[in-house]
Amino acid sequence: MSEQATAVAEKEHKGTDFDPHREAWIAIAQTHAAVTGRLQEVLTAAELPPLAWFEVLATLDRAPEQRLKMGDLAEALVITRGGLTKLVDRLIKAGLLERTFCVTDRRVSYATLLPAGVDLLAEMRPLVRAELAAAFSANLSVEQAEELRTMLEQVRSSACGTS
Repeated sequence: MSEQATAVAEKEHKGTDFDPHREAWIAIAQTHAAVTGRLQEVLTAAELPPLAWFEVLATLDRAPEQRLKMGDLAEALVITRGGLTKLVDRLIKAGLLERTFCVTDRRVSYATLLPAGVDLLAEMRPLVRAELAAAFSANLSVEQAEELRTMLEQVRSSACGTS
């Protein structure tokens, strides 16, 4: 955080406007931006595709039959359906995914991981894991990381109305 941003945060903390929930939100947003930036830098340095591609490939790799309905994939990635369509189109053009359709309802389409996507994911995954380990393990134990995940899941569930 810059000196100016730190000064603003300290001034607000001392004032009557201090709100611990807002401060937590700011910390989450800033941490996400910092870690995402580091991950993208590592992938770029290795001349690999962007982090968004990794997220799509990794999400599909975890899915049954390595495919998901486009709407479910958009929800899992917290991205708009329009944004996902553009992203998936780029991955299809690169030969990493294919779009398949439901045999009983052609309106339903799936993003399906192809072997080339599995191979690229295998190349990207160790770099992403190493960078995440460096970002987290320097400051959090495994137990603390699990507690943090649980707390963030509670907040997400509440925000999504699924708690």
